[in-house]
Amino acid sequence: MSPVSTAGAPAAAGGERIVRPEFTGSAREYFRIWIVNLFFTLITLGIYSAWAKVRKKRYLYGCTRLDGDSFDYSASPKTILKGRIVAVVLFVAYAFTVEIYPGSVYAFWAVFLLALPWLVVRALAFNARNSAYRGLRFDFAPTQAEAARIYIGMPILVALTLGIAFPWFIARQKAFVVSRHALGTTRFGCELPVRSFYATYIWGSLMLIALAVPIAALMGYAIPRLELPEEFAWVPFVVPVAMMYAAYALAYAYVQARTTNLLWNGAHGPGLRFGSTLAPGKLARIYVGNVIAAAATAGLLIPWAVIRTLRYRIENFTMTVDGENVHEANPALERVGATGQEFGDIFNLDFGL
Repeated sequence: MSPVSTAGAPAAAGGERIVRPEFTGSAREYFRIWIVNLFFTLITLGIYSAWAKVRKKRYLYGCTRLDGDSFDYSASPKTILKGRIVAVVLFVAYAFTVEIYPGSVYAFWAVFLLALPWLVVRALAFNARNSAYRGLRFDFAPTQAEAARIYIGMPILVALTLGIAFPWFIARQKAFVVSRHALGTTRFGCELPVRSFYATYIWGSLMLIALAVPIAALMGYAIPRLELPEEFAWVPFVVPVAMMYAAYALAYAYVQARTTNLLWNGAHGPGLRFGSTLAPGKLARIYVGNVIAAAATAGLLIPWAVIRTLRYRIENFTMTVDGENVHEANPALERVGATGQEFGDIFNLDFGL
């Protein structure tokens, strides 16, 4: 059993205590890990990427402290490598088969859609069961039917409504992921206001349109009429693209900040409540600054961008604890293969939050 101590945390109303996480990582330390991972991944033709993934996660987990203790990541690089090999073989088989028999793409996508709930559950269970806090492992254990309703039924509904149901799907998916997680035997819960998700996506879309229309007009009318010296011939192409990205980053940051705040403000556990206070403007500046810094340094400031973004997110996260909570280990947890997670990585699918 593992009690959650609240010593030293500021008091809230009703005897509750607010616990704020601390992130101790630095860009310099993470850069050393990142550059070594990149070097060995390249010279081993990607084989070392499994070890690189574990090194990266162990560092970031270890630098994240909550109530005086850090998180742990215990995944085996060999397990990840095996999962990655299976995922690569499946991807190569898909690519070659579709190239030879183009019509088979529909069969592949039908199989993928049917397998998607299994992939989601396996991916999230692998990550959860290899993550721990104070010696207790996390868990993710929904039924396949629950996952099918979210990852098959809801996307079909989104398609049938021409995207109108998309905010509803996002709210349901995020609530599903949180509420099926547990720390040991302690289950979490999450209730999200669908109306607020709709408002967030509507305002984000209106913001993007309001910013993109003047930029598009500038690209189509003013910039082509500029007479620039040859050395500045790149300006008509680069400036509009940069402006369009800034507009997208602002709208995207607004949606990300609002949905993240709604998610954590609606999440809870026995004697626990969570909160998030991300600011859309600050998050947008971080996104734009990260891209500029990475582009100006040929990617060398990517570690700085990762640390900067993660620190801001963690600094705006809170946990309110009511009393002395005791969490027990779950002896029924079994190890999960990494195929689902690696398949999602190869196809750039985000199964989480």
